[in-house]
Amino acid sequence: MSEAVPKTILVTGFSPFPGAPVNPTQHLMQSLPDRMAAPRQGIGFSFHVLPTTWTGRQDVTEKLRQDIKPVAIVHFGVDGTRPEINIETRAVNKTDQVRPDAAGKLPDKPELSAGAEQARASTLPAEPLRAAACLADAPAVLSDDAGTYLCNATLWDSIGSGIPSIFVHVPALPDGPDDPRPAFSKVEDAAVKILEEVARQIT
Repeated sequence: MSEAVPKTILVTGFSPFPGAPVNPTQHLMQSLPDRMAAPRQGIGFSFHVLPTTWTGRQDVTEKLRQDIKPVAIVHFGVDGTRPEINIETRAVNKTDQVRPDAAGKLPDKPELSAGAEQARASTLPAEPLRAAACLADAPAVLSDDAGTYLCNATLWDSIGSGIPSIFVHVPALPDGPDDPRPAFSKVEDAAVKILEEVARQIT
């Protein structure tokens, strides 16, 4: 993990969870620090793997926001149903009451924040990040459906913190040469382009 600097972008991935025994975003958090070691636009990066648990929202993610005090947050997560990179434009005030987390637990309530708005818009510009990912020759689209699992919850919390935030869903790793999903190396290249664009946007 990289150490925080005075102006830092917090970048996170997730550990494996039921249905995703291999999470490419965990590997991104291990490979990106070497590629992003030099500050961009005078801004550094702090990389962390989040536990895919509902308790981790407060125990880990909120603590990172408080300790690092980032100028922006980029969350990465995997969605095995999508063939391309998805830049998420909103989070919704719902929880998944069916799929357990990595600890086998379900959320306590059907809403993330009782009585709050139905949706929150991402607070980093999505289209420039989609275009940045495409510069790496990676398929990338905008999405308004971050799901109702922990990816959506993490984006919801970070938007609510007031820190400019966005979530990037990446596909699962391709299963053989005929699988149209991009190779990990291409996803990594796209992540670099996305982070460089975020640094440019917030300076």
